[in-house]
Amino acid sequence: MHGLIHVIFRGFVVDKFGESAWKEILKIAGIEDESTLFEMKHYDDSLTMAAVKIGADVAGAPLDAALELFGSYFVDYAAGAGFIRLLRSLGPDLHQLLSNLNILHHNVERDLPAAVFPIFEVSQVEWINDYKYRFRMDYASSRAGLGPLLKGALHQATNKLFNSTLEISELSAEALRKMSFLPSAEASHELHWNLTVTINQEKPDFDATPSTTATSAPSAAEASFSFFDFHSALASAWCCCAQSQNDEIMVTVPTQPVVQEDWVNDVKMVLAEKRSRIEGVTATYPSSSDGKHQYFSMNAMDRIRVGATLFRACSADLVSSPWTDLPEMEKTEFFWGAYTKLDNFYAISKDWLVESQTMNGQMKFHKKGKIRFLSQSWGIPKEWDDLMGAGSYAEAKAAEICCVAKDIAARELGSTSRWKEVHFWVDKCCIPQGDQELTGWCVNLLEEYIIFCDGLVVLVPWTYFTRLWCVYEWVCFLLCHDPMDIEICADPFVRESTLPLFIDAIGNFKLSSCQCFREADRPILYNKVEKYYKSIDSFEKFLKFTAIALFVRCTAQRRSAKAVSALEPWRYLAERQGFSALADRISEMMQKLPEWREGAVKSATGGGTNDVQTAVLQQVEEWFKAKMVPMIVQMRKESATESGLKFIEELRKAAKEVVFQENACEPIEEADL
Repeated sequence: MHGLIHVIFRGFVVDKFGESAWKEILKIAGIEDESTLFEMKHYDDSLTMAAVKIGADVAGAPLDAALELFGSYFVDYAAGAGFIRLLRSLGPDLHQLLSNLNILHHNVERDLPAAVFPIFEVSQVEWINDYKYRFRMDYASSRAGLGPLLKGALHQATNKLFNSTLEISELSAEALRKMSFLPSAEASHELHWNLTVTINQEKPDFDATPSTTATSAPSAAEASFSFFDFHSALASAWCCCAQSQNDEIMVTVPTQPVVQEDWVNDVKMVLAEKRSRIEGVTATYPSSSDGKHQYFSMNAMDRIRVGATLFRACSADLVSSPWTDLPEMEKTEFFWGAYTKLDNFYAISKDWLVESQTMNGQMKFHKKGKIRFLSQSWGIPKEWDDLMGAGSYAEAKAAEICCVAKDIAARELGSTSRWKEVHFWVDKCCIPQGDQELTGWCVNLLEEYIIFCDGLVVLVPWTYFTRLWCVYEWVCFLLCHDPMDIEICADPFVRESTLPLFIDAIGNFKLSSCQCFREADRPILYNKVEKYYKSIDSFEKFLKFTAIALFVRCTAQRRSAKAVSALEPWRYLAERQGFSALADRISEMMQKLPEWREGAVKSATGGGTNDVQTAVLQQVEEWFKAKMVPMIVQMRKESATESGLKFIEELRKAAKEVVFQENACEPIEEADL
């Protein structure tokens, strides 16, 4: 278990039973130096459980009773340490918190790859009256004997987080059923409880500091732990956890994006140079006289050259931060706050395609490395605060981008610790918002920018499909790239309570209903739709089809006890939209997913849930590429104009001719179209 468990356990023993009880535990356990227990790393389970059993004996209490008290104390400790807001963000009530724990574990696996997390499933809520409801909770874990600990934690979490009281009763023998959504290998130890929650009518004082915090914990250890340590401890207490070298890696980011004091002059010089270079490319073209931007009169090669001149990137650490580090999260939140168009954000980005002379004397643009286009909506959904937690929208985006960067770093750089080396194109800092002329170029160069990128990362709240720029970025990428290169970030956004909003937004999507921050951009985007698609109806059909298909992929990838049942709304939506072949494919996925997970559990060698998830992910990806991608490609051919696809290909060939990877002196790769 994690060392913080020992820190909290010491505080628990001292606060509840006195300092002498703790000394007696150390004596019986043969531990001379207690500081050896308090390092922020994982210890063998046997040491921790031995200490707990000794503690129960010393206190003269049954082991189950001691564990239940400790579970309650654990929640108090977390609240007293300042993490109550983050815990409450998992849901507005106990039912939703438990529903979302599996999703939280999906994120935690990036930092604790050796952990084997438990699975939670909850039934629908049954309201008894206006202030009381109940539901069934099923729990499965690879570790035995933690029911009392979980019970104590649930009681106190219900009280501290939701100002409610909780009654727990075990299901009768005739009501028990196997957790059919789990492979037998993952359900070796199960709990099946009925939970009844009564909402207190008195207004809670959420700001009050809990009086039962571990005041007796060692000051050095207490001062050094973060939410990462806290959840590592929580994970190690509730699940099996083998030692992994990555378990102790905690990468923090610098303070909010640092901009040099002379950034104004620097930006002016950079923009003046770019304007001069663009004028050199466009000098032979006539000035616009019909209201259309000069971009439309240029050939593919010159559009690529102008696009390469303006193309920028920012590193992941400047726009994101680990969800485990609250102070750094607050600093990065500043970037994702109100959509202010300030040039100081442009100063934190850098040129990603650098023009230089090759050995044969040609001028080429050298690409510094892989980069992802970040597509997201700046506006806060009006339902967000009620459904997801007040004031957490910017925080959710900053944390999720960091998680994606870690995934990319693990795949492409060999370690999640290198996540700061991942780069994104983000409009807020890669477009010179204060320069109207150059912003006009950037708006029109969307296709070129997307061609330069290696992938599309989508932060997708339910309002994403109501934003004109967002939906066009989505379909534009699918015209230019392989669908496998899209990554949907769903964990902070798709919950049981919000899924109907996604289904409604996609099922009822209309281009005419989409909103645009600047109305002046609307005709630009409508012209693009007209150029590349046979009709608005074709555009809308392509958007709906691909959104359903890619959400199915995303849902299957997520670590959820309800992964199979979670696919049913998407299957039904596909059927309702007339995509019968797509609905059949989703049904096939629903049948295969349990088989894949069962096989992954049996064949996993590393002992961690992450190993199981990796195996399942590989199966999902192989299946999606073989069965779904051909359908998306066919739908693209049916929806797009021949002239539009031809022009995209001209842009791609032009980019291949003038843009080279920095490390390999090779042209940018062509996507598998």
